[in-house]
Amino acid sequence: MKFKDTFSLSHKMSTLRILWVVTILVIFFYSSCKKHDMPFENKAQITATHRVSKVEDGNKFDDDDFSTDIITKAKKDLDSLGFKFPAKEQFRERILKVYGMDISKYDNSIIALRPSDFPEIVIKNDQFILVQDSDSGNQFFINPEMLVYYNKFVFYKDKSAFNLLKSINPYLLKDLVIVYGFDEDRDLVKYVLKDYDFSNDVNTHDLIFSRRPENNKYEIRKGIMNDIEDFVYGGAVEDFSYAKKGNGYNSISKIIKKIEDQKGNYIDPDETIAYLYNQELQVGIVGDIQQKLDHSPDYAKFLRKNNFFKLKKLKEYAEVIYQSPDEGETDNKRFYIDDPDGFTNLRRGKTTASEIIQKIKSGAQIEVLDDSGDWFSVKTKEGKEGFVHKSKIKSD
Repeated sequence: MKFKDTFSLSHKMSTLRILWVVTILVIFFYSSCKKHDMPFENKAQITATHRVSKVEDGNKFDDDDFSTDIITKAKKDLDSLGFKFPAKEQFRERILKVYGMDISKYDNSIIALRPSDFPEIVIKNDQFILVQDSDSGNQFFINPEMLVYYNKFVFYKDKSAFNLLKSINPYLLKDLVIVYGFDEDRDLVKYVLKDYDFSNDVNTHDLIFSRRPENNKYEIRKGIMNDIEDFVYGGAVEDFSYAKKGNGYNSISKIIKKIEDQKGNYIDPDETIAYLYNQELQVGIVGDIQQKLDHSPDYAKFLRKNNFFKLKKLKEYAEVIYQSPDEGETDNKRFYIDDPDGFTNLRRGKTTASEIIQKIKSGAQIEVLDDSGDWFSVKTKEGKEGFVHKSKIKSD
């Protein structure tokens, strides 16, 4: 969209909505510049750099024009619907937990949690979060029911409020996870991940990374990654013989490429990349790390030098399972399982009565350690050693 078109779109918004947008642009959540504090008559005191913005029709909007009437209206609606305003310490703790922000570090009485149209606003003096509804019919764009349900869920984990918000404004709920990385409520996380567009690498990046305001760099949300493993894939695999069904990591290869190209934009980029490979391996996805090791032989050395960043699955795959193309070419003979039943048993000893260690699929390649006798000593691609009857093993 061109700059002129953007102004044209703003011009079509209602005057109050334009005022709100301009206000938010000057109330960044990290703005705490004390030297600009000044009392405003019948205005909310805002600690921020003073700005005056001009829209296409020549009207000017000053951040001093942020009226307390909006706050008064919202508070009155919350009162009328029986909302119990939290104590100051509870208010601070829940905002830290839900939004990842310690409001005690800021002198602002009003703090925008993100600079955007109709964002979440911390009203410190009255202990509530102000949210507006662009579809609301009143002059302040306040939907009383939506406002009270949102605050009940944020501060009291109210399940009824959660279910009602899903029908009134699902995006407001989903943003708690997508924008802020809040994953305390398991029902909320499952609700967000259920129909999430993981095929879109931009959407997936927004979900699994937070941007740290102090350095403007991205940091991986490990809690959300674990949630994807649990809710999308149903947990981790036992070994590398199969992959879990799911689409949660469909864009990981593109995201890894982006990190490699823009390392300066990420906190601990090399460790983050290794972590993403490890998360794929957790659910049995080996293609990306295999391709990386095939095309960058030195990457295994780099991982060893860094102790694999203490990532167990990554170490197991690179040290035990992975076989480089060069290694494969030097083999004189390949051994694989050939069983009409579709699988055969890897056993602890040389007898059918011995304990079964693993079921090996027919067609799976194995390493023969000892081919003497009727039972061959073999090693599977998962690194497990045992015995398989020679009648179940073929070679080429």
